[in-house]
Amino acid sequence: MDLKEKRELVAGFLRRCVDYASESISRKRERGVGEEEISKWTAYKEFTEHAAIEVSSGDLDSWLEDE
Repeated sequence: MDLKEKRELVAGFLRRCVDYASESISRKRERGVGEEEISKWTAYKEFTEHAAIEVSSGDLDSWLEDE
């Protein structure tokens, strides 16, 4: 697998995690879960979004290179 394919695979996975977090936050709000718990999911979602952007841009290519 070349570097571009690895980047696309990891970024795609991270975007799926962001989607899952968004859906989870919505479900938690519907169930009336407290904001403290929701804030943890929001932080996770924001961090993961940022990581997906960094992976997609190539900023983290060194993490994906074979050692």
